[in-house]
Amino acid sequence: MRTTARLAALLVALCLVLSGCVLGEREPETVNEIRLPEAPQESENMILGEMLMNGLNEVTLYYPAPDGTSFSTVRRGVRSEAGQSLHEAALNALFDGSVGQSVRFPGDVKTLSCEYACGTATVNLSIDARNVQNPQELLALELAIGNTLLSIEGTRGVNVLIGQLSEGFWQLPLGVMTAPVASATADYAQIQAERERSTQPEGDPIERYALLYFPTDGGEWLVPELRPISARSGGFIRALIEALKQGPMDEACAIAALPDGVDLMDEAPEIQTLSSGERVLDLNFSPTLANYMAFSGLEVWELAGSLALTMCSFLPELDAVRVMVNGEAITMCELDGSIVRFPEGLIHREDFSVKIGSTTTLYLVNDADRLEPVRRAVSMRSALSPRSLLTELLRYAGNQDGLHFPLSGGVYPEDFLGVQASGGIARVNLSGSFYRGCQGLDESGERALIYSMINTLCQLSGIRAVRFYVEGSPADTLAGSVYLKSVLLPNPGIVASPADTAPPSQ
Repeated sequence: MRTTARLAALLVALCLVLSGCVLGEREPETVNEIRLPEAPQESENMILGEMLMNGLNEVTLYYPAPDGTSFSTVRRGVRSEAGQSLHEAALNALFDGSVGQSVRFPGDVKTLSCEYACGTATVNLSIDARNVQNPQELLALELAIGNTLLSIEGTRGVNVLIGQLSEGFWQLPLGVMTAPVASATADYAQIQAERERSTQPEGDPIERYALLYFPTDGGEWLVPELRPISARSGGFIRALIEALKQGPMDEACAIAALPDGVDLMDEAPEIQTLSSGERVLDLNFSPTLANYMAFSGLEVWELAGSLALTMCSFLPELDAVRVMVNGEAITMCELDGSIVRFPEGLIHREDFSVKIGSTTTLYLVNDADRLEPVRRAVSMRSALSPRSLLTELLRYAGNQDGLHFPLSGGVYPEDFLGVQASGGIARVNLSGSFYRGCQGLDESGERALIYSMINTLCQLSGIRAVRFYVEGSPADTLAGSVYLKSVLLPNPGIVASPADTAPPSQ
């Protein structure tokens, strides 16, 4: 009976083969059909939003010795939490008192904010930081903070404020720290000697580093630029104004808030102390400044913010600036669609701290399908956020007038479903709409698109390679020519050299 059944089954299978009805064969696909990669069965594998799985970062914490002659150091693994920068995490570790140091910082000192922009960190401490026995201890605290943050890769300068005010010693600004200091005692003695020399008629000028804040070309942010400033005692105000007139030197996406080549001051700048106790810098500019603003399209908030942030971040214990143009004080401005008022014309640093931005490098595509790095202004958070940088690229999608991101319309920021960064790899999850938007790209266009994203992401600390997914499934290709079977490193070979982009000689 079993033999008969087997013969019957074989006869049935043979008939099906001869008739062309093989089980499991699919109908031919439509020529224009775009098939997405199969989604994974486990929904928990879907990457949504932004997940930065930060590992432990080794940071060197600096603690001043009791006599101030040196600093002791502790290497400690620090992990930044969601929405927190590594600089903030390092400061929390410095102040938490759990490393067994014999010297303690003021018990209630807190970090009110930490602005990390353009490679510089501005730390704003609570006023409890002033609860020290003498100025030298306060200097040791600021130097310990500066030394600690300068140990973090990529940090070029550290500025310390207390209650939004810059501290001074004998009315000399400390300025921005750009290198570690070995001894608070020696640094304190040097500042004292500088003060004595600067009061002499032929005294040498004093050099400090300052953060100059410039409006960005798109009118969205004010970005800091580190600059050496040289002046004799009492001459730093003029030196800062002259530096602002020179305009940005490092950031091509920023512009000057003051015109160069003309004398703008109707009166000598003066700091006065009001009955309220506030120290205010009066800046009285000539009508030339109003003409420059009208010609350049500079907004009032850009001028006021540039001056307030620059002056109050550097000059010792300066509470506010009062900006007058042709004798009339600026008492209000429009900022992000709202009216901001300055009672009595007093403009404080915190009035514009929300407009402090940073810069980043986007790799955009030229007409030869090669990448060109361009500096763009973004928010401080976006400069450190992989997903935000990808959405910045989309601003240039479909723009064929010069540099662009090679996608047509119909793709939106939401089509970057998620980015997960861990172990040096950024896993980018794209939507089906993004995948469909890639169809039609030729091989060079697809390669340029892929490495525009990879090279942009790999400039971030902690990301060295990228893996692409579509709707949660590993992508083998986006347009059929370039295969993405593993993680990809940045490609310097696709980046145009300066000779490729230089204008032809006349």
